[in-house]
Amino acid sequence: MSSTNHKSGNSEFLEGGPPVRTVDDYSNEVRGLAPARMDLLLNAAKALASTTDIDHLLQVIVGEVQTVIDCEGAGVLLYDEDKDDFYWKIVQDKQSFLSSASKQIRIPKNDGVCGWVFSTGQPALVHDAASDPRLYRLVDATSGFQTRNMICVPLQAREKRLGVLYALNKTKGSFSNEDVDVMSALASNVALALENVSYYSRLAGSYKELERLNRAKNKMLHHLSHELKTPLAIIEASLAIMKKRVGVRGLEISGFPFERIERNLDRLKTVERQVSHIVEDKEIPSKPTYVNFLDKLEDLLEIEMEYRAWLEDAFEFIRKRIKEIFPDRQIEPFEVSLDRVFEIERDHAVLMKQERKLEIIFEKPDPVVLKIQPHILQSTLRGLVRNAIENTPDRGKIVIAGYRTESGYAISIKDHGVGIPEADQPNIFEGFYPVQETDLYSSGRPYVFNAGGTGTDLLKIRIFAERIGYTIRLRSSRCSCVPTTRDLCPGDIRKCSCCSSTDDCLSNGGTEFILEFPSDLVA
Repeated sequence: MSSTNHKSGNSEFLEGGPPVRTVDDYSNEVRGLAPARMDLLLNAAKALASTTDIDHLLQVIVGEVQTVIDCEGAGVLLYDEDKDDFYWKIVQDKQSFLSSASKQIRIPKNDGVCGWVFSTGQPALVHDAASDPRLYRLVDATSGFQTRNMICVPLQAREKRLGVLYALNKTKGSFSNEDVDVMSALASNVALALENVSYYSRLAGSYKELERLNRAKNKMLHHLSHELKTPLAIIEASLAIMKKRVGVRGLEISGFPFERIERNLDRLKTVERQVSHIVEDKEIPSKPTYVNFLDKLEDLLEIEMEYRAWLEDAFEFIRKRIKEIFPDRQIEPFEVSLDRVFEIERDHAVLMKQERKLEIIFEKPDPVVLKIQPHILQSTLRGLVRNAIENTPDRGKIVIAGYRTESGYAISIKDHGVGIPEADQPNIFEGFYPVQETDLYSSGRPYVFNAGGTGTDLLKIRIFAERIGYTIRLRSSRCSCVPTTRDLCPGDIRKCSCCSSTDDCLSNGGTEFILEFPSDLVA
């Protein structure tokens, strides 16, 4: 249906008529309404002030419309910007024809009376639906509801139109201009409620994200404080023993770098105290934050070389080493065959897992040559395979695969291990963020089950991805046998009381890291 000029039952509601009236324009008319209709507006205002549950609010309003306007049905159609059409947010009718079929009914933006009202911003009063060419006939055909007459008014928010409000089939006779006035005034309440709920939802989402980040911060700081305190105490005690032994042997203490060691030890102890202060929510002196330090470090070293020529060789070595470890995106045309990298890493994984009883499968990848420094690809795969081994119990399985995609190439490292809790997944690439609870955490030998670690491997992998130009995604589900981070997996499927067979474990939990290389990194 088009939104061309059309004569409704009253010329006041023709397209091209007077400008759309606001709530203030209706205020004088509303004062003269019947008490029941005044009650409708009053009840709508009360509902608006008492709840942020939009579904409950619209149920109240639509029910009041049916009663007070005395019609067979009423509802709210909202505009879907993504699909460019209308859908029923809520609809009620006495015989439930529309309400039962509402999920199946969508109306194109430019069709129906709703399309005309939405595009013009004017209310529509339809006395004879059968002869009105704007009517979207599929609504009646789909639902079985027979539309005789209607009122349709726009839901106008402060910044845009949100949809329309309907009243359908006057029980006795036809709708009046007074009915239109009531519906238009009521539509302002509905539009305001919808807009407020949208703001509230966005605010609630932001607050939830802040809570998540705050939890991640606290957990990371607790872990960092825990990691620093014990080794610093051991180093300090060991240093004191070394100084004592040097003195006993009659050696000159000044000939040893004890002062330099103590100075840097004090710096680390200062960091540990600052972390403890943050954890305990105490004031600490603020320091400037250096953004993109890694990217600026090479320039800084080059400047220093100009002023300290005698250290040029040392600075140049440091600069080159940093560039080797964290290179920029493809300055030189490096290329590497994934087949060859898989062979190297398969042999390395077999060697490093040692006595671990794991099935590690490197599937033959789709042939590809990637434009990436070989040591970066190897380091990334090695770190992710190690992570998979350390989080997969014995008798478990790990699969590494490579395959072409529509946008380039992907490498998958998938384990059938314990999985990562959903709340922790957004934080694991931040570094110094253990999934284990701090009081249960202990660093173990690499490649043993639940070995732990500081999380720096994943942080390094994230830096690689950002600098080279590929992406890394994570999919994970936590094993239902160890649903929380305080539940510990025994480390061997045969020892798990939840599993009667290996297949039970393989189908319950696991993690997949996916490296996605765009087409410009595929030779």
